[in-house]
Amino acid sequence: MDKNFRIKLTGILISFTLLLSLIIVIADYIRLKKNVEMGLEIQIQMAEDEIITSLVTIDKVYNLLDIERAENMKEYSYSLLEKYEKQPNFLKWDFQALRAESGMDIFIIDKNNEVIASSYTPDIGLNFNECCARFSSLLTERRELGIFSHDALDIQQETGEFKKFSYMPTPDKNYIIELGYYLEDKLVFKEFNFLDTMSRLESENEQIKSVNVYNYLGLLLGEREIGKEEKINPSRRAVFEASYKNFEIKETTVKEEGKLITYRYIPYKADTVPGLSTNRVVEIAYHDVPFSRVLTSYRNQFLFQTVAISIITIILSIVLAKMIAKPVHLAFHDVLTGLKNRAAFEDAAVKWLHQKRGPLQFMIIDLDNFKSVNDSLGHGEGDKLLVRAAKIIDKESGKDQLAARIGGDEFVVLFSRMTIDEVTERANSMLEAMRESFSYLENDHIHLSISIGIAIAEKTDTIHTLYHKADLALYDSKKKGKDQYSLYHAVES
Repeated sequence: MDKNFRIKLTGILISFTLLLSLIIVIADYIRLKKNVEMGLEIQIQMAEDEIITSLVTIDKVYNLLDIERAENMKEYSYSLLEKYEKQPNFLKWDFQALRAESGMDIFIIDKNNEVIASSYTPDIGLNFNECCARFSSLLTERRELGIFSHDALDIQQETGEFKKFSYMPTPDKNYIIELGYYLEDKLVFKEFNFLDTMSRLESENEQIKSVNVYNYLGLLLGEREIGKEEKINPSRRAVFEASYKNFEIKETTVKEEGKLITYRYIPYKADTVPGLSTNRVVEIAYHDVPFSRVLTSYRNQFLFQTVAISIITIILSIVLAKMIAKPVHLAFHDVLTGLKNRAAFEDAAVKWLHQKRGPLQFMIIDLDNFKSVNDSLGHGEGDKLLVRAAKIIDKESGKDQLAARIGGDEFVVLFSRMTIDEVTERANSMLEAMRESFSYLENDHIHLSISIGIAIAEKTDTIHTLYHKADLALYDSKKKGKDQYSLYHAVES
């Protein structure tokens, strides 16, 4: 059997099976990744919907309860205007007493939109022109209008506490009296507190790093806990503003502590409540830890599958190669001797002739008196002698030549890139080896030998003309007494 053919076939089968297995594994990986990403997106979307729903709910509730609160703030603002008419010097006002009386913080904002006096001292000196240009423009507009106005749910800039603010310009339009009503200790806020919703979402979803809500200025709503950013991070400010201005969901991915974190910004506006205070942006930060863990688990499974598939593939390929190679081999080789059969030989010989592989010499070898072997010793012994003769022919021809059995006791060899002297030398070697190998048959009065006919291929020769020429040379060898070789040109002479 052709060993190289079996090795090539085994290699092809192993490569094909491994490639098929790799395609299946990669397809599984892609499907798994898609499913995990889809699951992550669904969880983020659910968190997004829940926090937006909480904001919508609390805005609607406050809007319903806001009428009475706004009236109270308006009434108290007018009482402060009366106080201003009596005492326009705010330095003489007792703001802490006023706070205790009203339950609200009082802020005095001058023409430069700076807080010059307040019951909440940390805000004194706060200049809205410097920190909040858009809000500063709104304050100027409200001062010029000269009428009472109020916002919905908003935050204390310094602390992030939830408050409701109202604005009353003084008659001379030099100041705005701002009131701040604290909301977080009220029953309604506790009942509809979206901060609790954010905390729950963070604790229940491993992939969610944080959930925050910022107002239109980029200030965090709610208490400023440790680790919380009071203002939107400058590195993400551009994405935040793009989301707010275009009212579109925006994302950015950054590397923090060696991990990739995705920040998603979802703009929100309470349609039923006017003013800038209800313009907010929800920030959801999430990472791919669960996805990484799933992939790590799958990687171990993948390695195990790959090793198992590789072992099974190699074993299966070797078995299949043997099963396939044997009938393929038999289709092109003689069953008894293992040499090429007539069909395989002629197919290869035609290719050699077309390829013009240098000088070609065609040799026909016939066993003399072989019939007497079968008659005297039986077909079993005859088969053994054929196998022995085939081995001698194959060996003496050389590994780069084309040897075949084309009939019962007839063999052929096609020599390439050899001189006629080298071919006749091979013929003599065959004759000598056959004589030595068959000498024991003399004891049974059987004279077994070989006769050889050699033809030199010319440019116009085909495989059929070479057969014809070599047959004539073989006939000449037998006519001369057998156990010798003859050249075709010698017959012609």
